[in-house]
Amino acid sequence: MTTRVQVNLHTHAATHVATGMLRGLRQIVRGTGLDPARLVRQWDVLERGIAAWLRSRHLKALVLEVWDPALSSGQDLVGRFDFTIDYGYDADGDGELWLDADAVAFTIRKNGSYPSQCEYRVVADTSPGYPAVPGWSTTTLRSTRGFTRNSIGTAMTGASLGAGLAHYTRSN
Repeated sequence: MTTRVQVNLHTHAATHVATGMLRGLRQIVRGTGLDPARLVRQWDVLERGIAAWLRSRHLKALVLEVWDPALSSGQDLVGRFDFTIDYGYDADGDGELWLDADAVAFTIRKNGSYPSQCEYRVVADTSPGYPAVPGWSTTTLRSTRGFTRNSIGTAMTGASLGAGLAHYTRSN
């Protein structure tokens, strides 16, 4: 008698990284003084889309844009956070799953807080041909002209999936 066990590690890793990125976003939203209620209301839709696009390998980055509605369009961006995806992270590794909450906390400290009137949204940057997910629509990211991208490094992994974290600050 032969027994065979097969685990779809990529599916588990995609779910772990999707959940980890959302937890990281929630930590950033709270830590920078933004209202987490919108994120909580959209959690299921966000998780479903992020996990689907990680499984299909179409997600390039998960972006949190922060803007001030009192400023004119094109000049309203006040900050941004990117979780960038690496589908070849530690391809020979042992399948370890982790989230570095300290890296997220460090990013929050480096970034600082936002005025209470600021708004935010979560945007998935996807490759062409991505599968449609109910609740998601197309959009364009705000310009980061006049901002500097500050890379923190890898914030989480799930087997061969990795997610780096960066934040944008206004250039002087």
